[in-house]
Amino acid sequence: MKSQSEEKKYMPELSEKEVEELRKAITDTSQRVVAENIEKMKKADQNRPEAMNYFDEIADFAQREKEIRAAKKEGKKVIGYMCLHAPTELILAADAIPVRVNSGWYDASKLGDRIVPVEVCPMVRSTIGAKMIALSPYLELSDALISVLTCDAMTKLGEILSDYTPVWAMTVPRVKDSAQSIRLWNEEIKAIKAQIEALTGNTIKGKQLKSAIERTQKATKAFRRLQDLRKGPPVIMGRDAMLVNQTYMWDDIDRWTEKTEALCDELEKRVSQKNWVCPTDTPRVMITGTPMIWPDNWKVPTLVEEANPQGILVADELCSSERLLYDPVGVDEWSISDMLNAIGERYLMASTCPCFTSEDGNEDRINWLLTKIKDWNIQGVIYYVVRGCMLYAMEYTRVKKVLDRNNIPVYYLDTEYTREDVGQMKTRVEAFLEMLSARIDI
Repeated sequence: MKSQSEEKKYMPELSEKEVEELRKAITDTSQRVVAENIEKMKKADQNRPEAMNYFDEIADFAQREKEIRAAKKEGKKVIGYMCLHAPTELILAADAIPVRVNSGWYDASKLGDRIVPVEVCPMVRSTIGAKMIALSPYLELSDALISVLTCDAMTKLGEILSDYTPVWAMTVPRVKDSAQSIRLWNEEIKAIKAQIEALTGNTIKGKQLKSAIERTQKATKAFRRLQDLRKGPPVIMGRDAMLVNQTYMWDDIDRWTEKTEALCDELEKRVSQKNWVCPTDTPRVMITGTPMIWPDNWKVPTLVEEANPQGILVADELCSSERLLYDPVGVDEWSISDMLNAIGERYLMASTCPCFTSEDGNEDRINWLLTKIKDWNIQGVIYYVVRGCMLYAMEYTRVKKVLDRNNIPVYYLDTEYTREDVGQMKTRVEAFLEMLSARIDI
C-alpha cells in the first residue's frame, strides 16, 4: 500500500474531520438504501424463495467485510478488480481473494466531481469519491487493483486510484478476433500472473491453477442453472436473480456456489408445482447497457417490477450481472500453458463489451442479444445508459436497428447517477410496459 503522506498526483488532501463526516453520512444513507431495497423485494413478492435470505445477508457487505479482514490478518492478500476481463482464476490460484470494487453509491459520485468533470462516467466518479473518503470496504481492503483499459474513463480511473494503491493495468485489444490481438492478450495474462505471484509470494503452479479453474467452472454451472430457470414461467423476480448474480463479485466463491445451487433446487420444485411469482402474462423484459452496481444503482429493476402495469426482468446483458460468469473456462489439456491460453480466450473471445470493434461491427454482442431474446421469450428491451457512459450510448443506434428489424420493442432509458429522477423515470418505464401489455393482449 502507498504511504498516505506520499504526494498525490490527483487526489485532493481532505481533513480527517471532513473525511469522517462524509463517510458517516454516506454510509448511513447506504445502509438505509440496502435495507429499503431488500424490504421492497420482500414486500413485492410474498412468495419469495426462502433461499434468498442468504443473499440478503451478503448484500449488506458487513459479513463479507468481516471475513476478509480476518483473512488478511492471517496473511492473505486481497486483489480488487474493476472489470470482468480481470482473470479471477489467477487470483484464486495464488490463494488470494478477488473482489470487484466498482462503486454503486450515488452520493460518492458528487465527491468525484472535485477531481474529474461531471461529463465523465458517473460510476467512475463514484469510485473515485468512494476512495477519497475510504467508503468502500472492498476498495480499502485491496492490496492491489487490476484496471482493464476498456474505455478512456476506466483508463484514467486506474491512474487516479494509484495515488493510494498499486494498480496493474491490463491492455485489452479493441479488435479481439485477430492473431495479434490474441497474442497481445495472452501476454497480458502472463504479466498479470507474475504480478499476482510477486504480491502474494505464491507461485501459481499447475495444480493450484487447475483447482481454481474447476472452482469457477462449478460456479458457472450454478450461475447458468439459475439463468436457465428464468427461461420459462417466472419462478423468481428479476431483482432477486440480479442480486444473486452481483453477490458473486464479493462473496466466497465456494459458498456462493453452494447457496446458488440450493436456490436453484428450490426454484425447480416451484416449476414442478407451477408456483409462479407473478402472472404468466406479465411482460418479459431484458435490460442491456451500462452496468448497474448494488446498492444505490438499483432503481431501474425496482421501477420495472413495481410498475403499474408490472413487468418482470427475465434476462439482462450487463457486465455486472449475467455476463459475469456465463462463459466457463474451457480446457483441453491441463498443462500450465494450455490453462493460461484457455483463461485468455475466455476473458477475451467470450466478451460482448462494446469496447470491441471489428469488420463485422462486434457482431458477437448482437448475436448474444438476439439469442437471449429468442430463448428467454423477451417481449421488450430496456437499453439503459447513465449519462457519461459513451461506449453504450454510441452503440444504441446499431442495436435499435437490429431489434427493429426483428420487431422487438426497445426503449432508450438514460439517467443520471442520482435518486432525484426516479419519478420521471417511473412515468417512462410504465409507458413502455403499458405498450408491451397492449401488444400481448392483441
